Amino acid sequence: MADVWLSPGTWTHEQWLVFSILGFIILAVVVVAYRLSKILRSVNTKRELPNLRPGRRPRR
Repeated sequence: MADVWLSPGTWTHEQWLVFSILGFIILAVVVVAYRLSKILRSVNTKRELPNLRPGRRPRR
């Protein structure tokens, strides 16, 4: 069985389709995991608080 999977020249259309779908799924999982890690990292970092003091112009 390993001989069949190690020689892509002898693959059928169905085997190429399965390989392509699995490759796409693996790529999608990696991208989703990377994006989730970036989101979780940005949530854990402290943000600067906005300066909410009133301006110098007098109110009317």
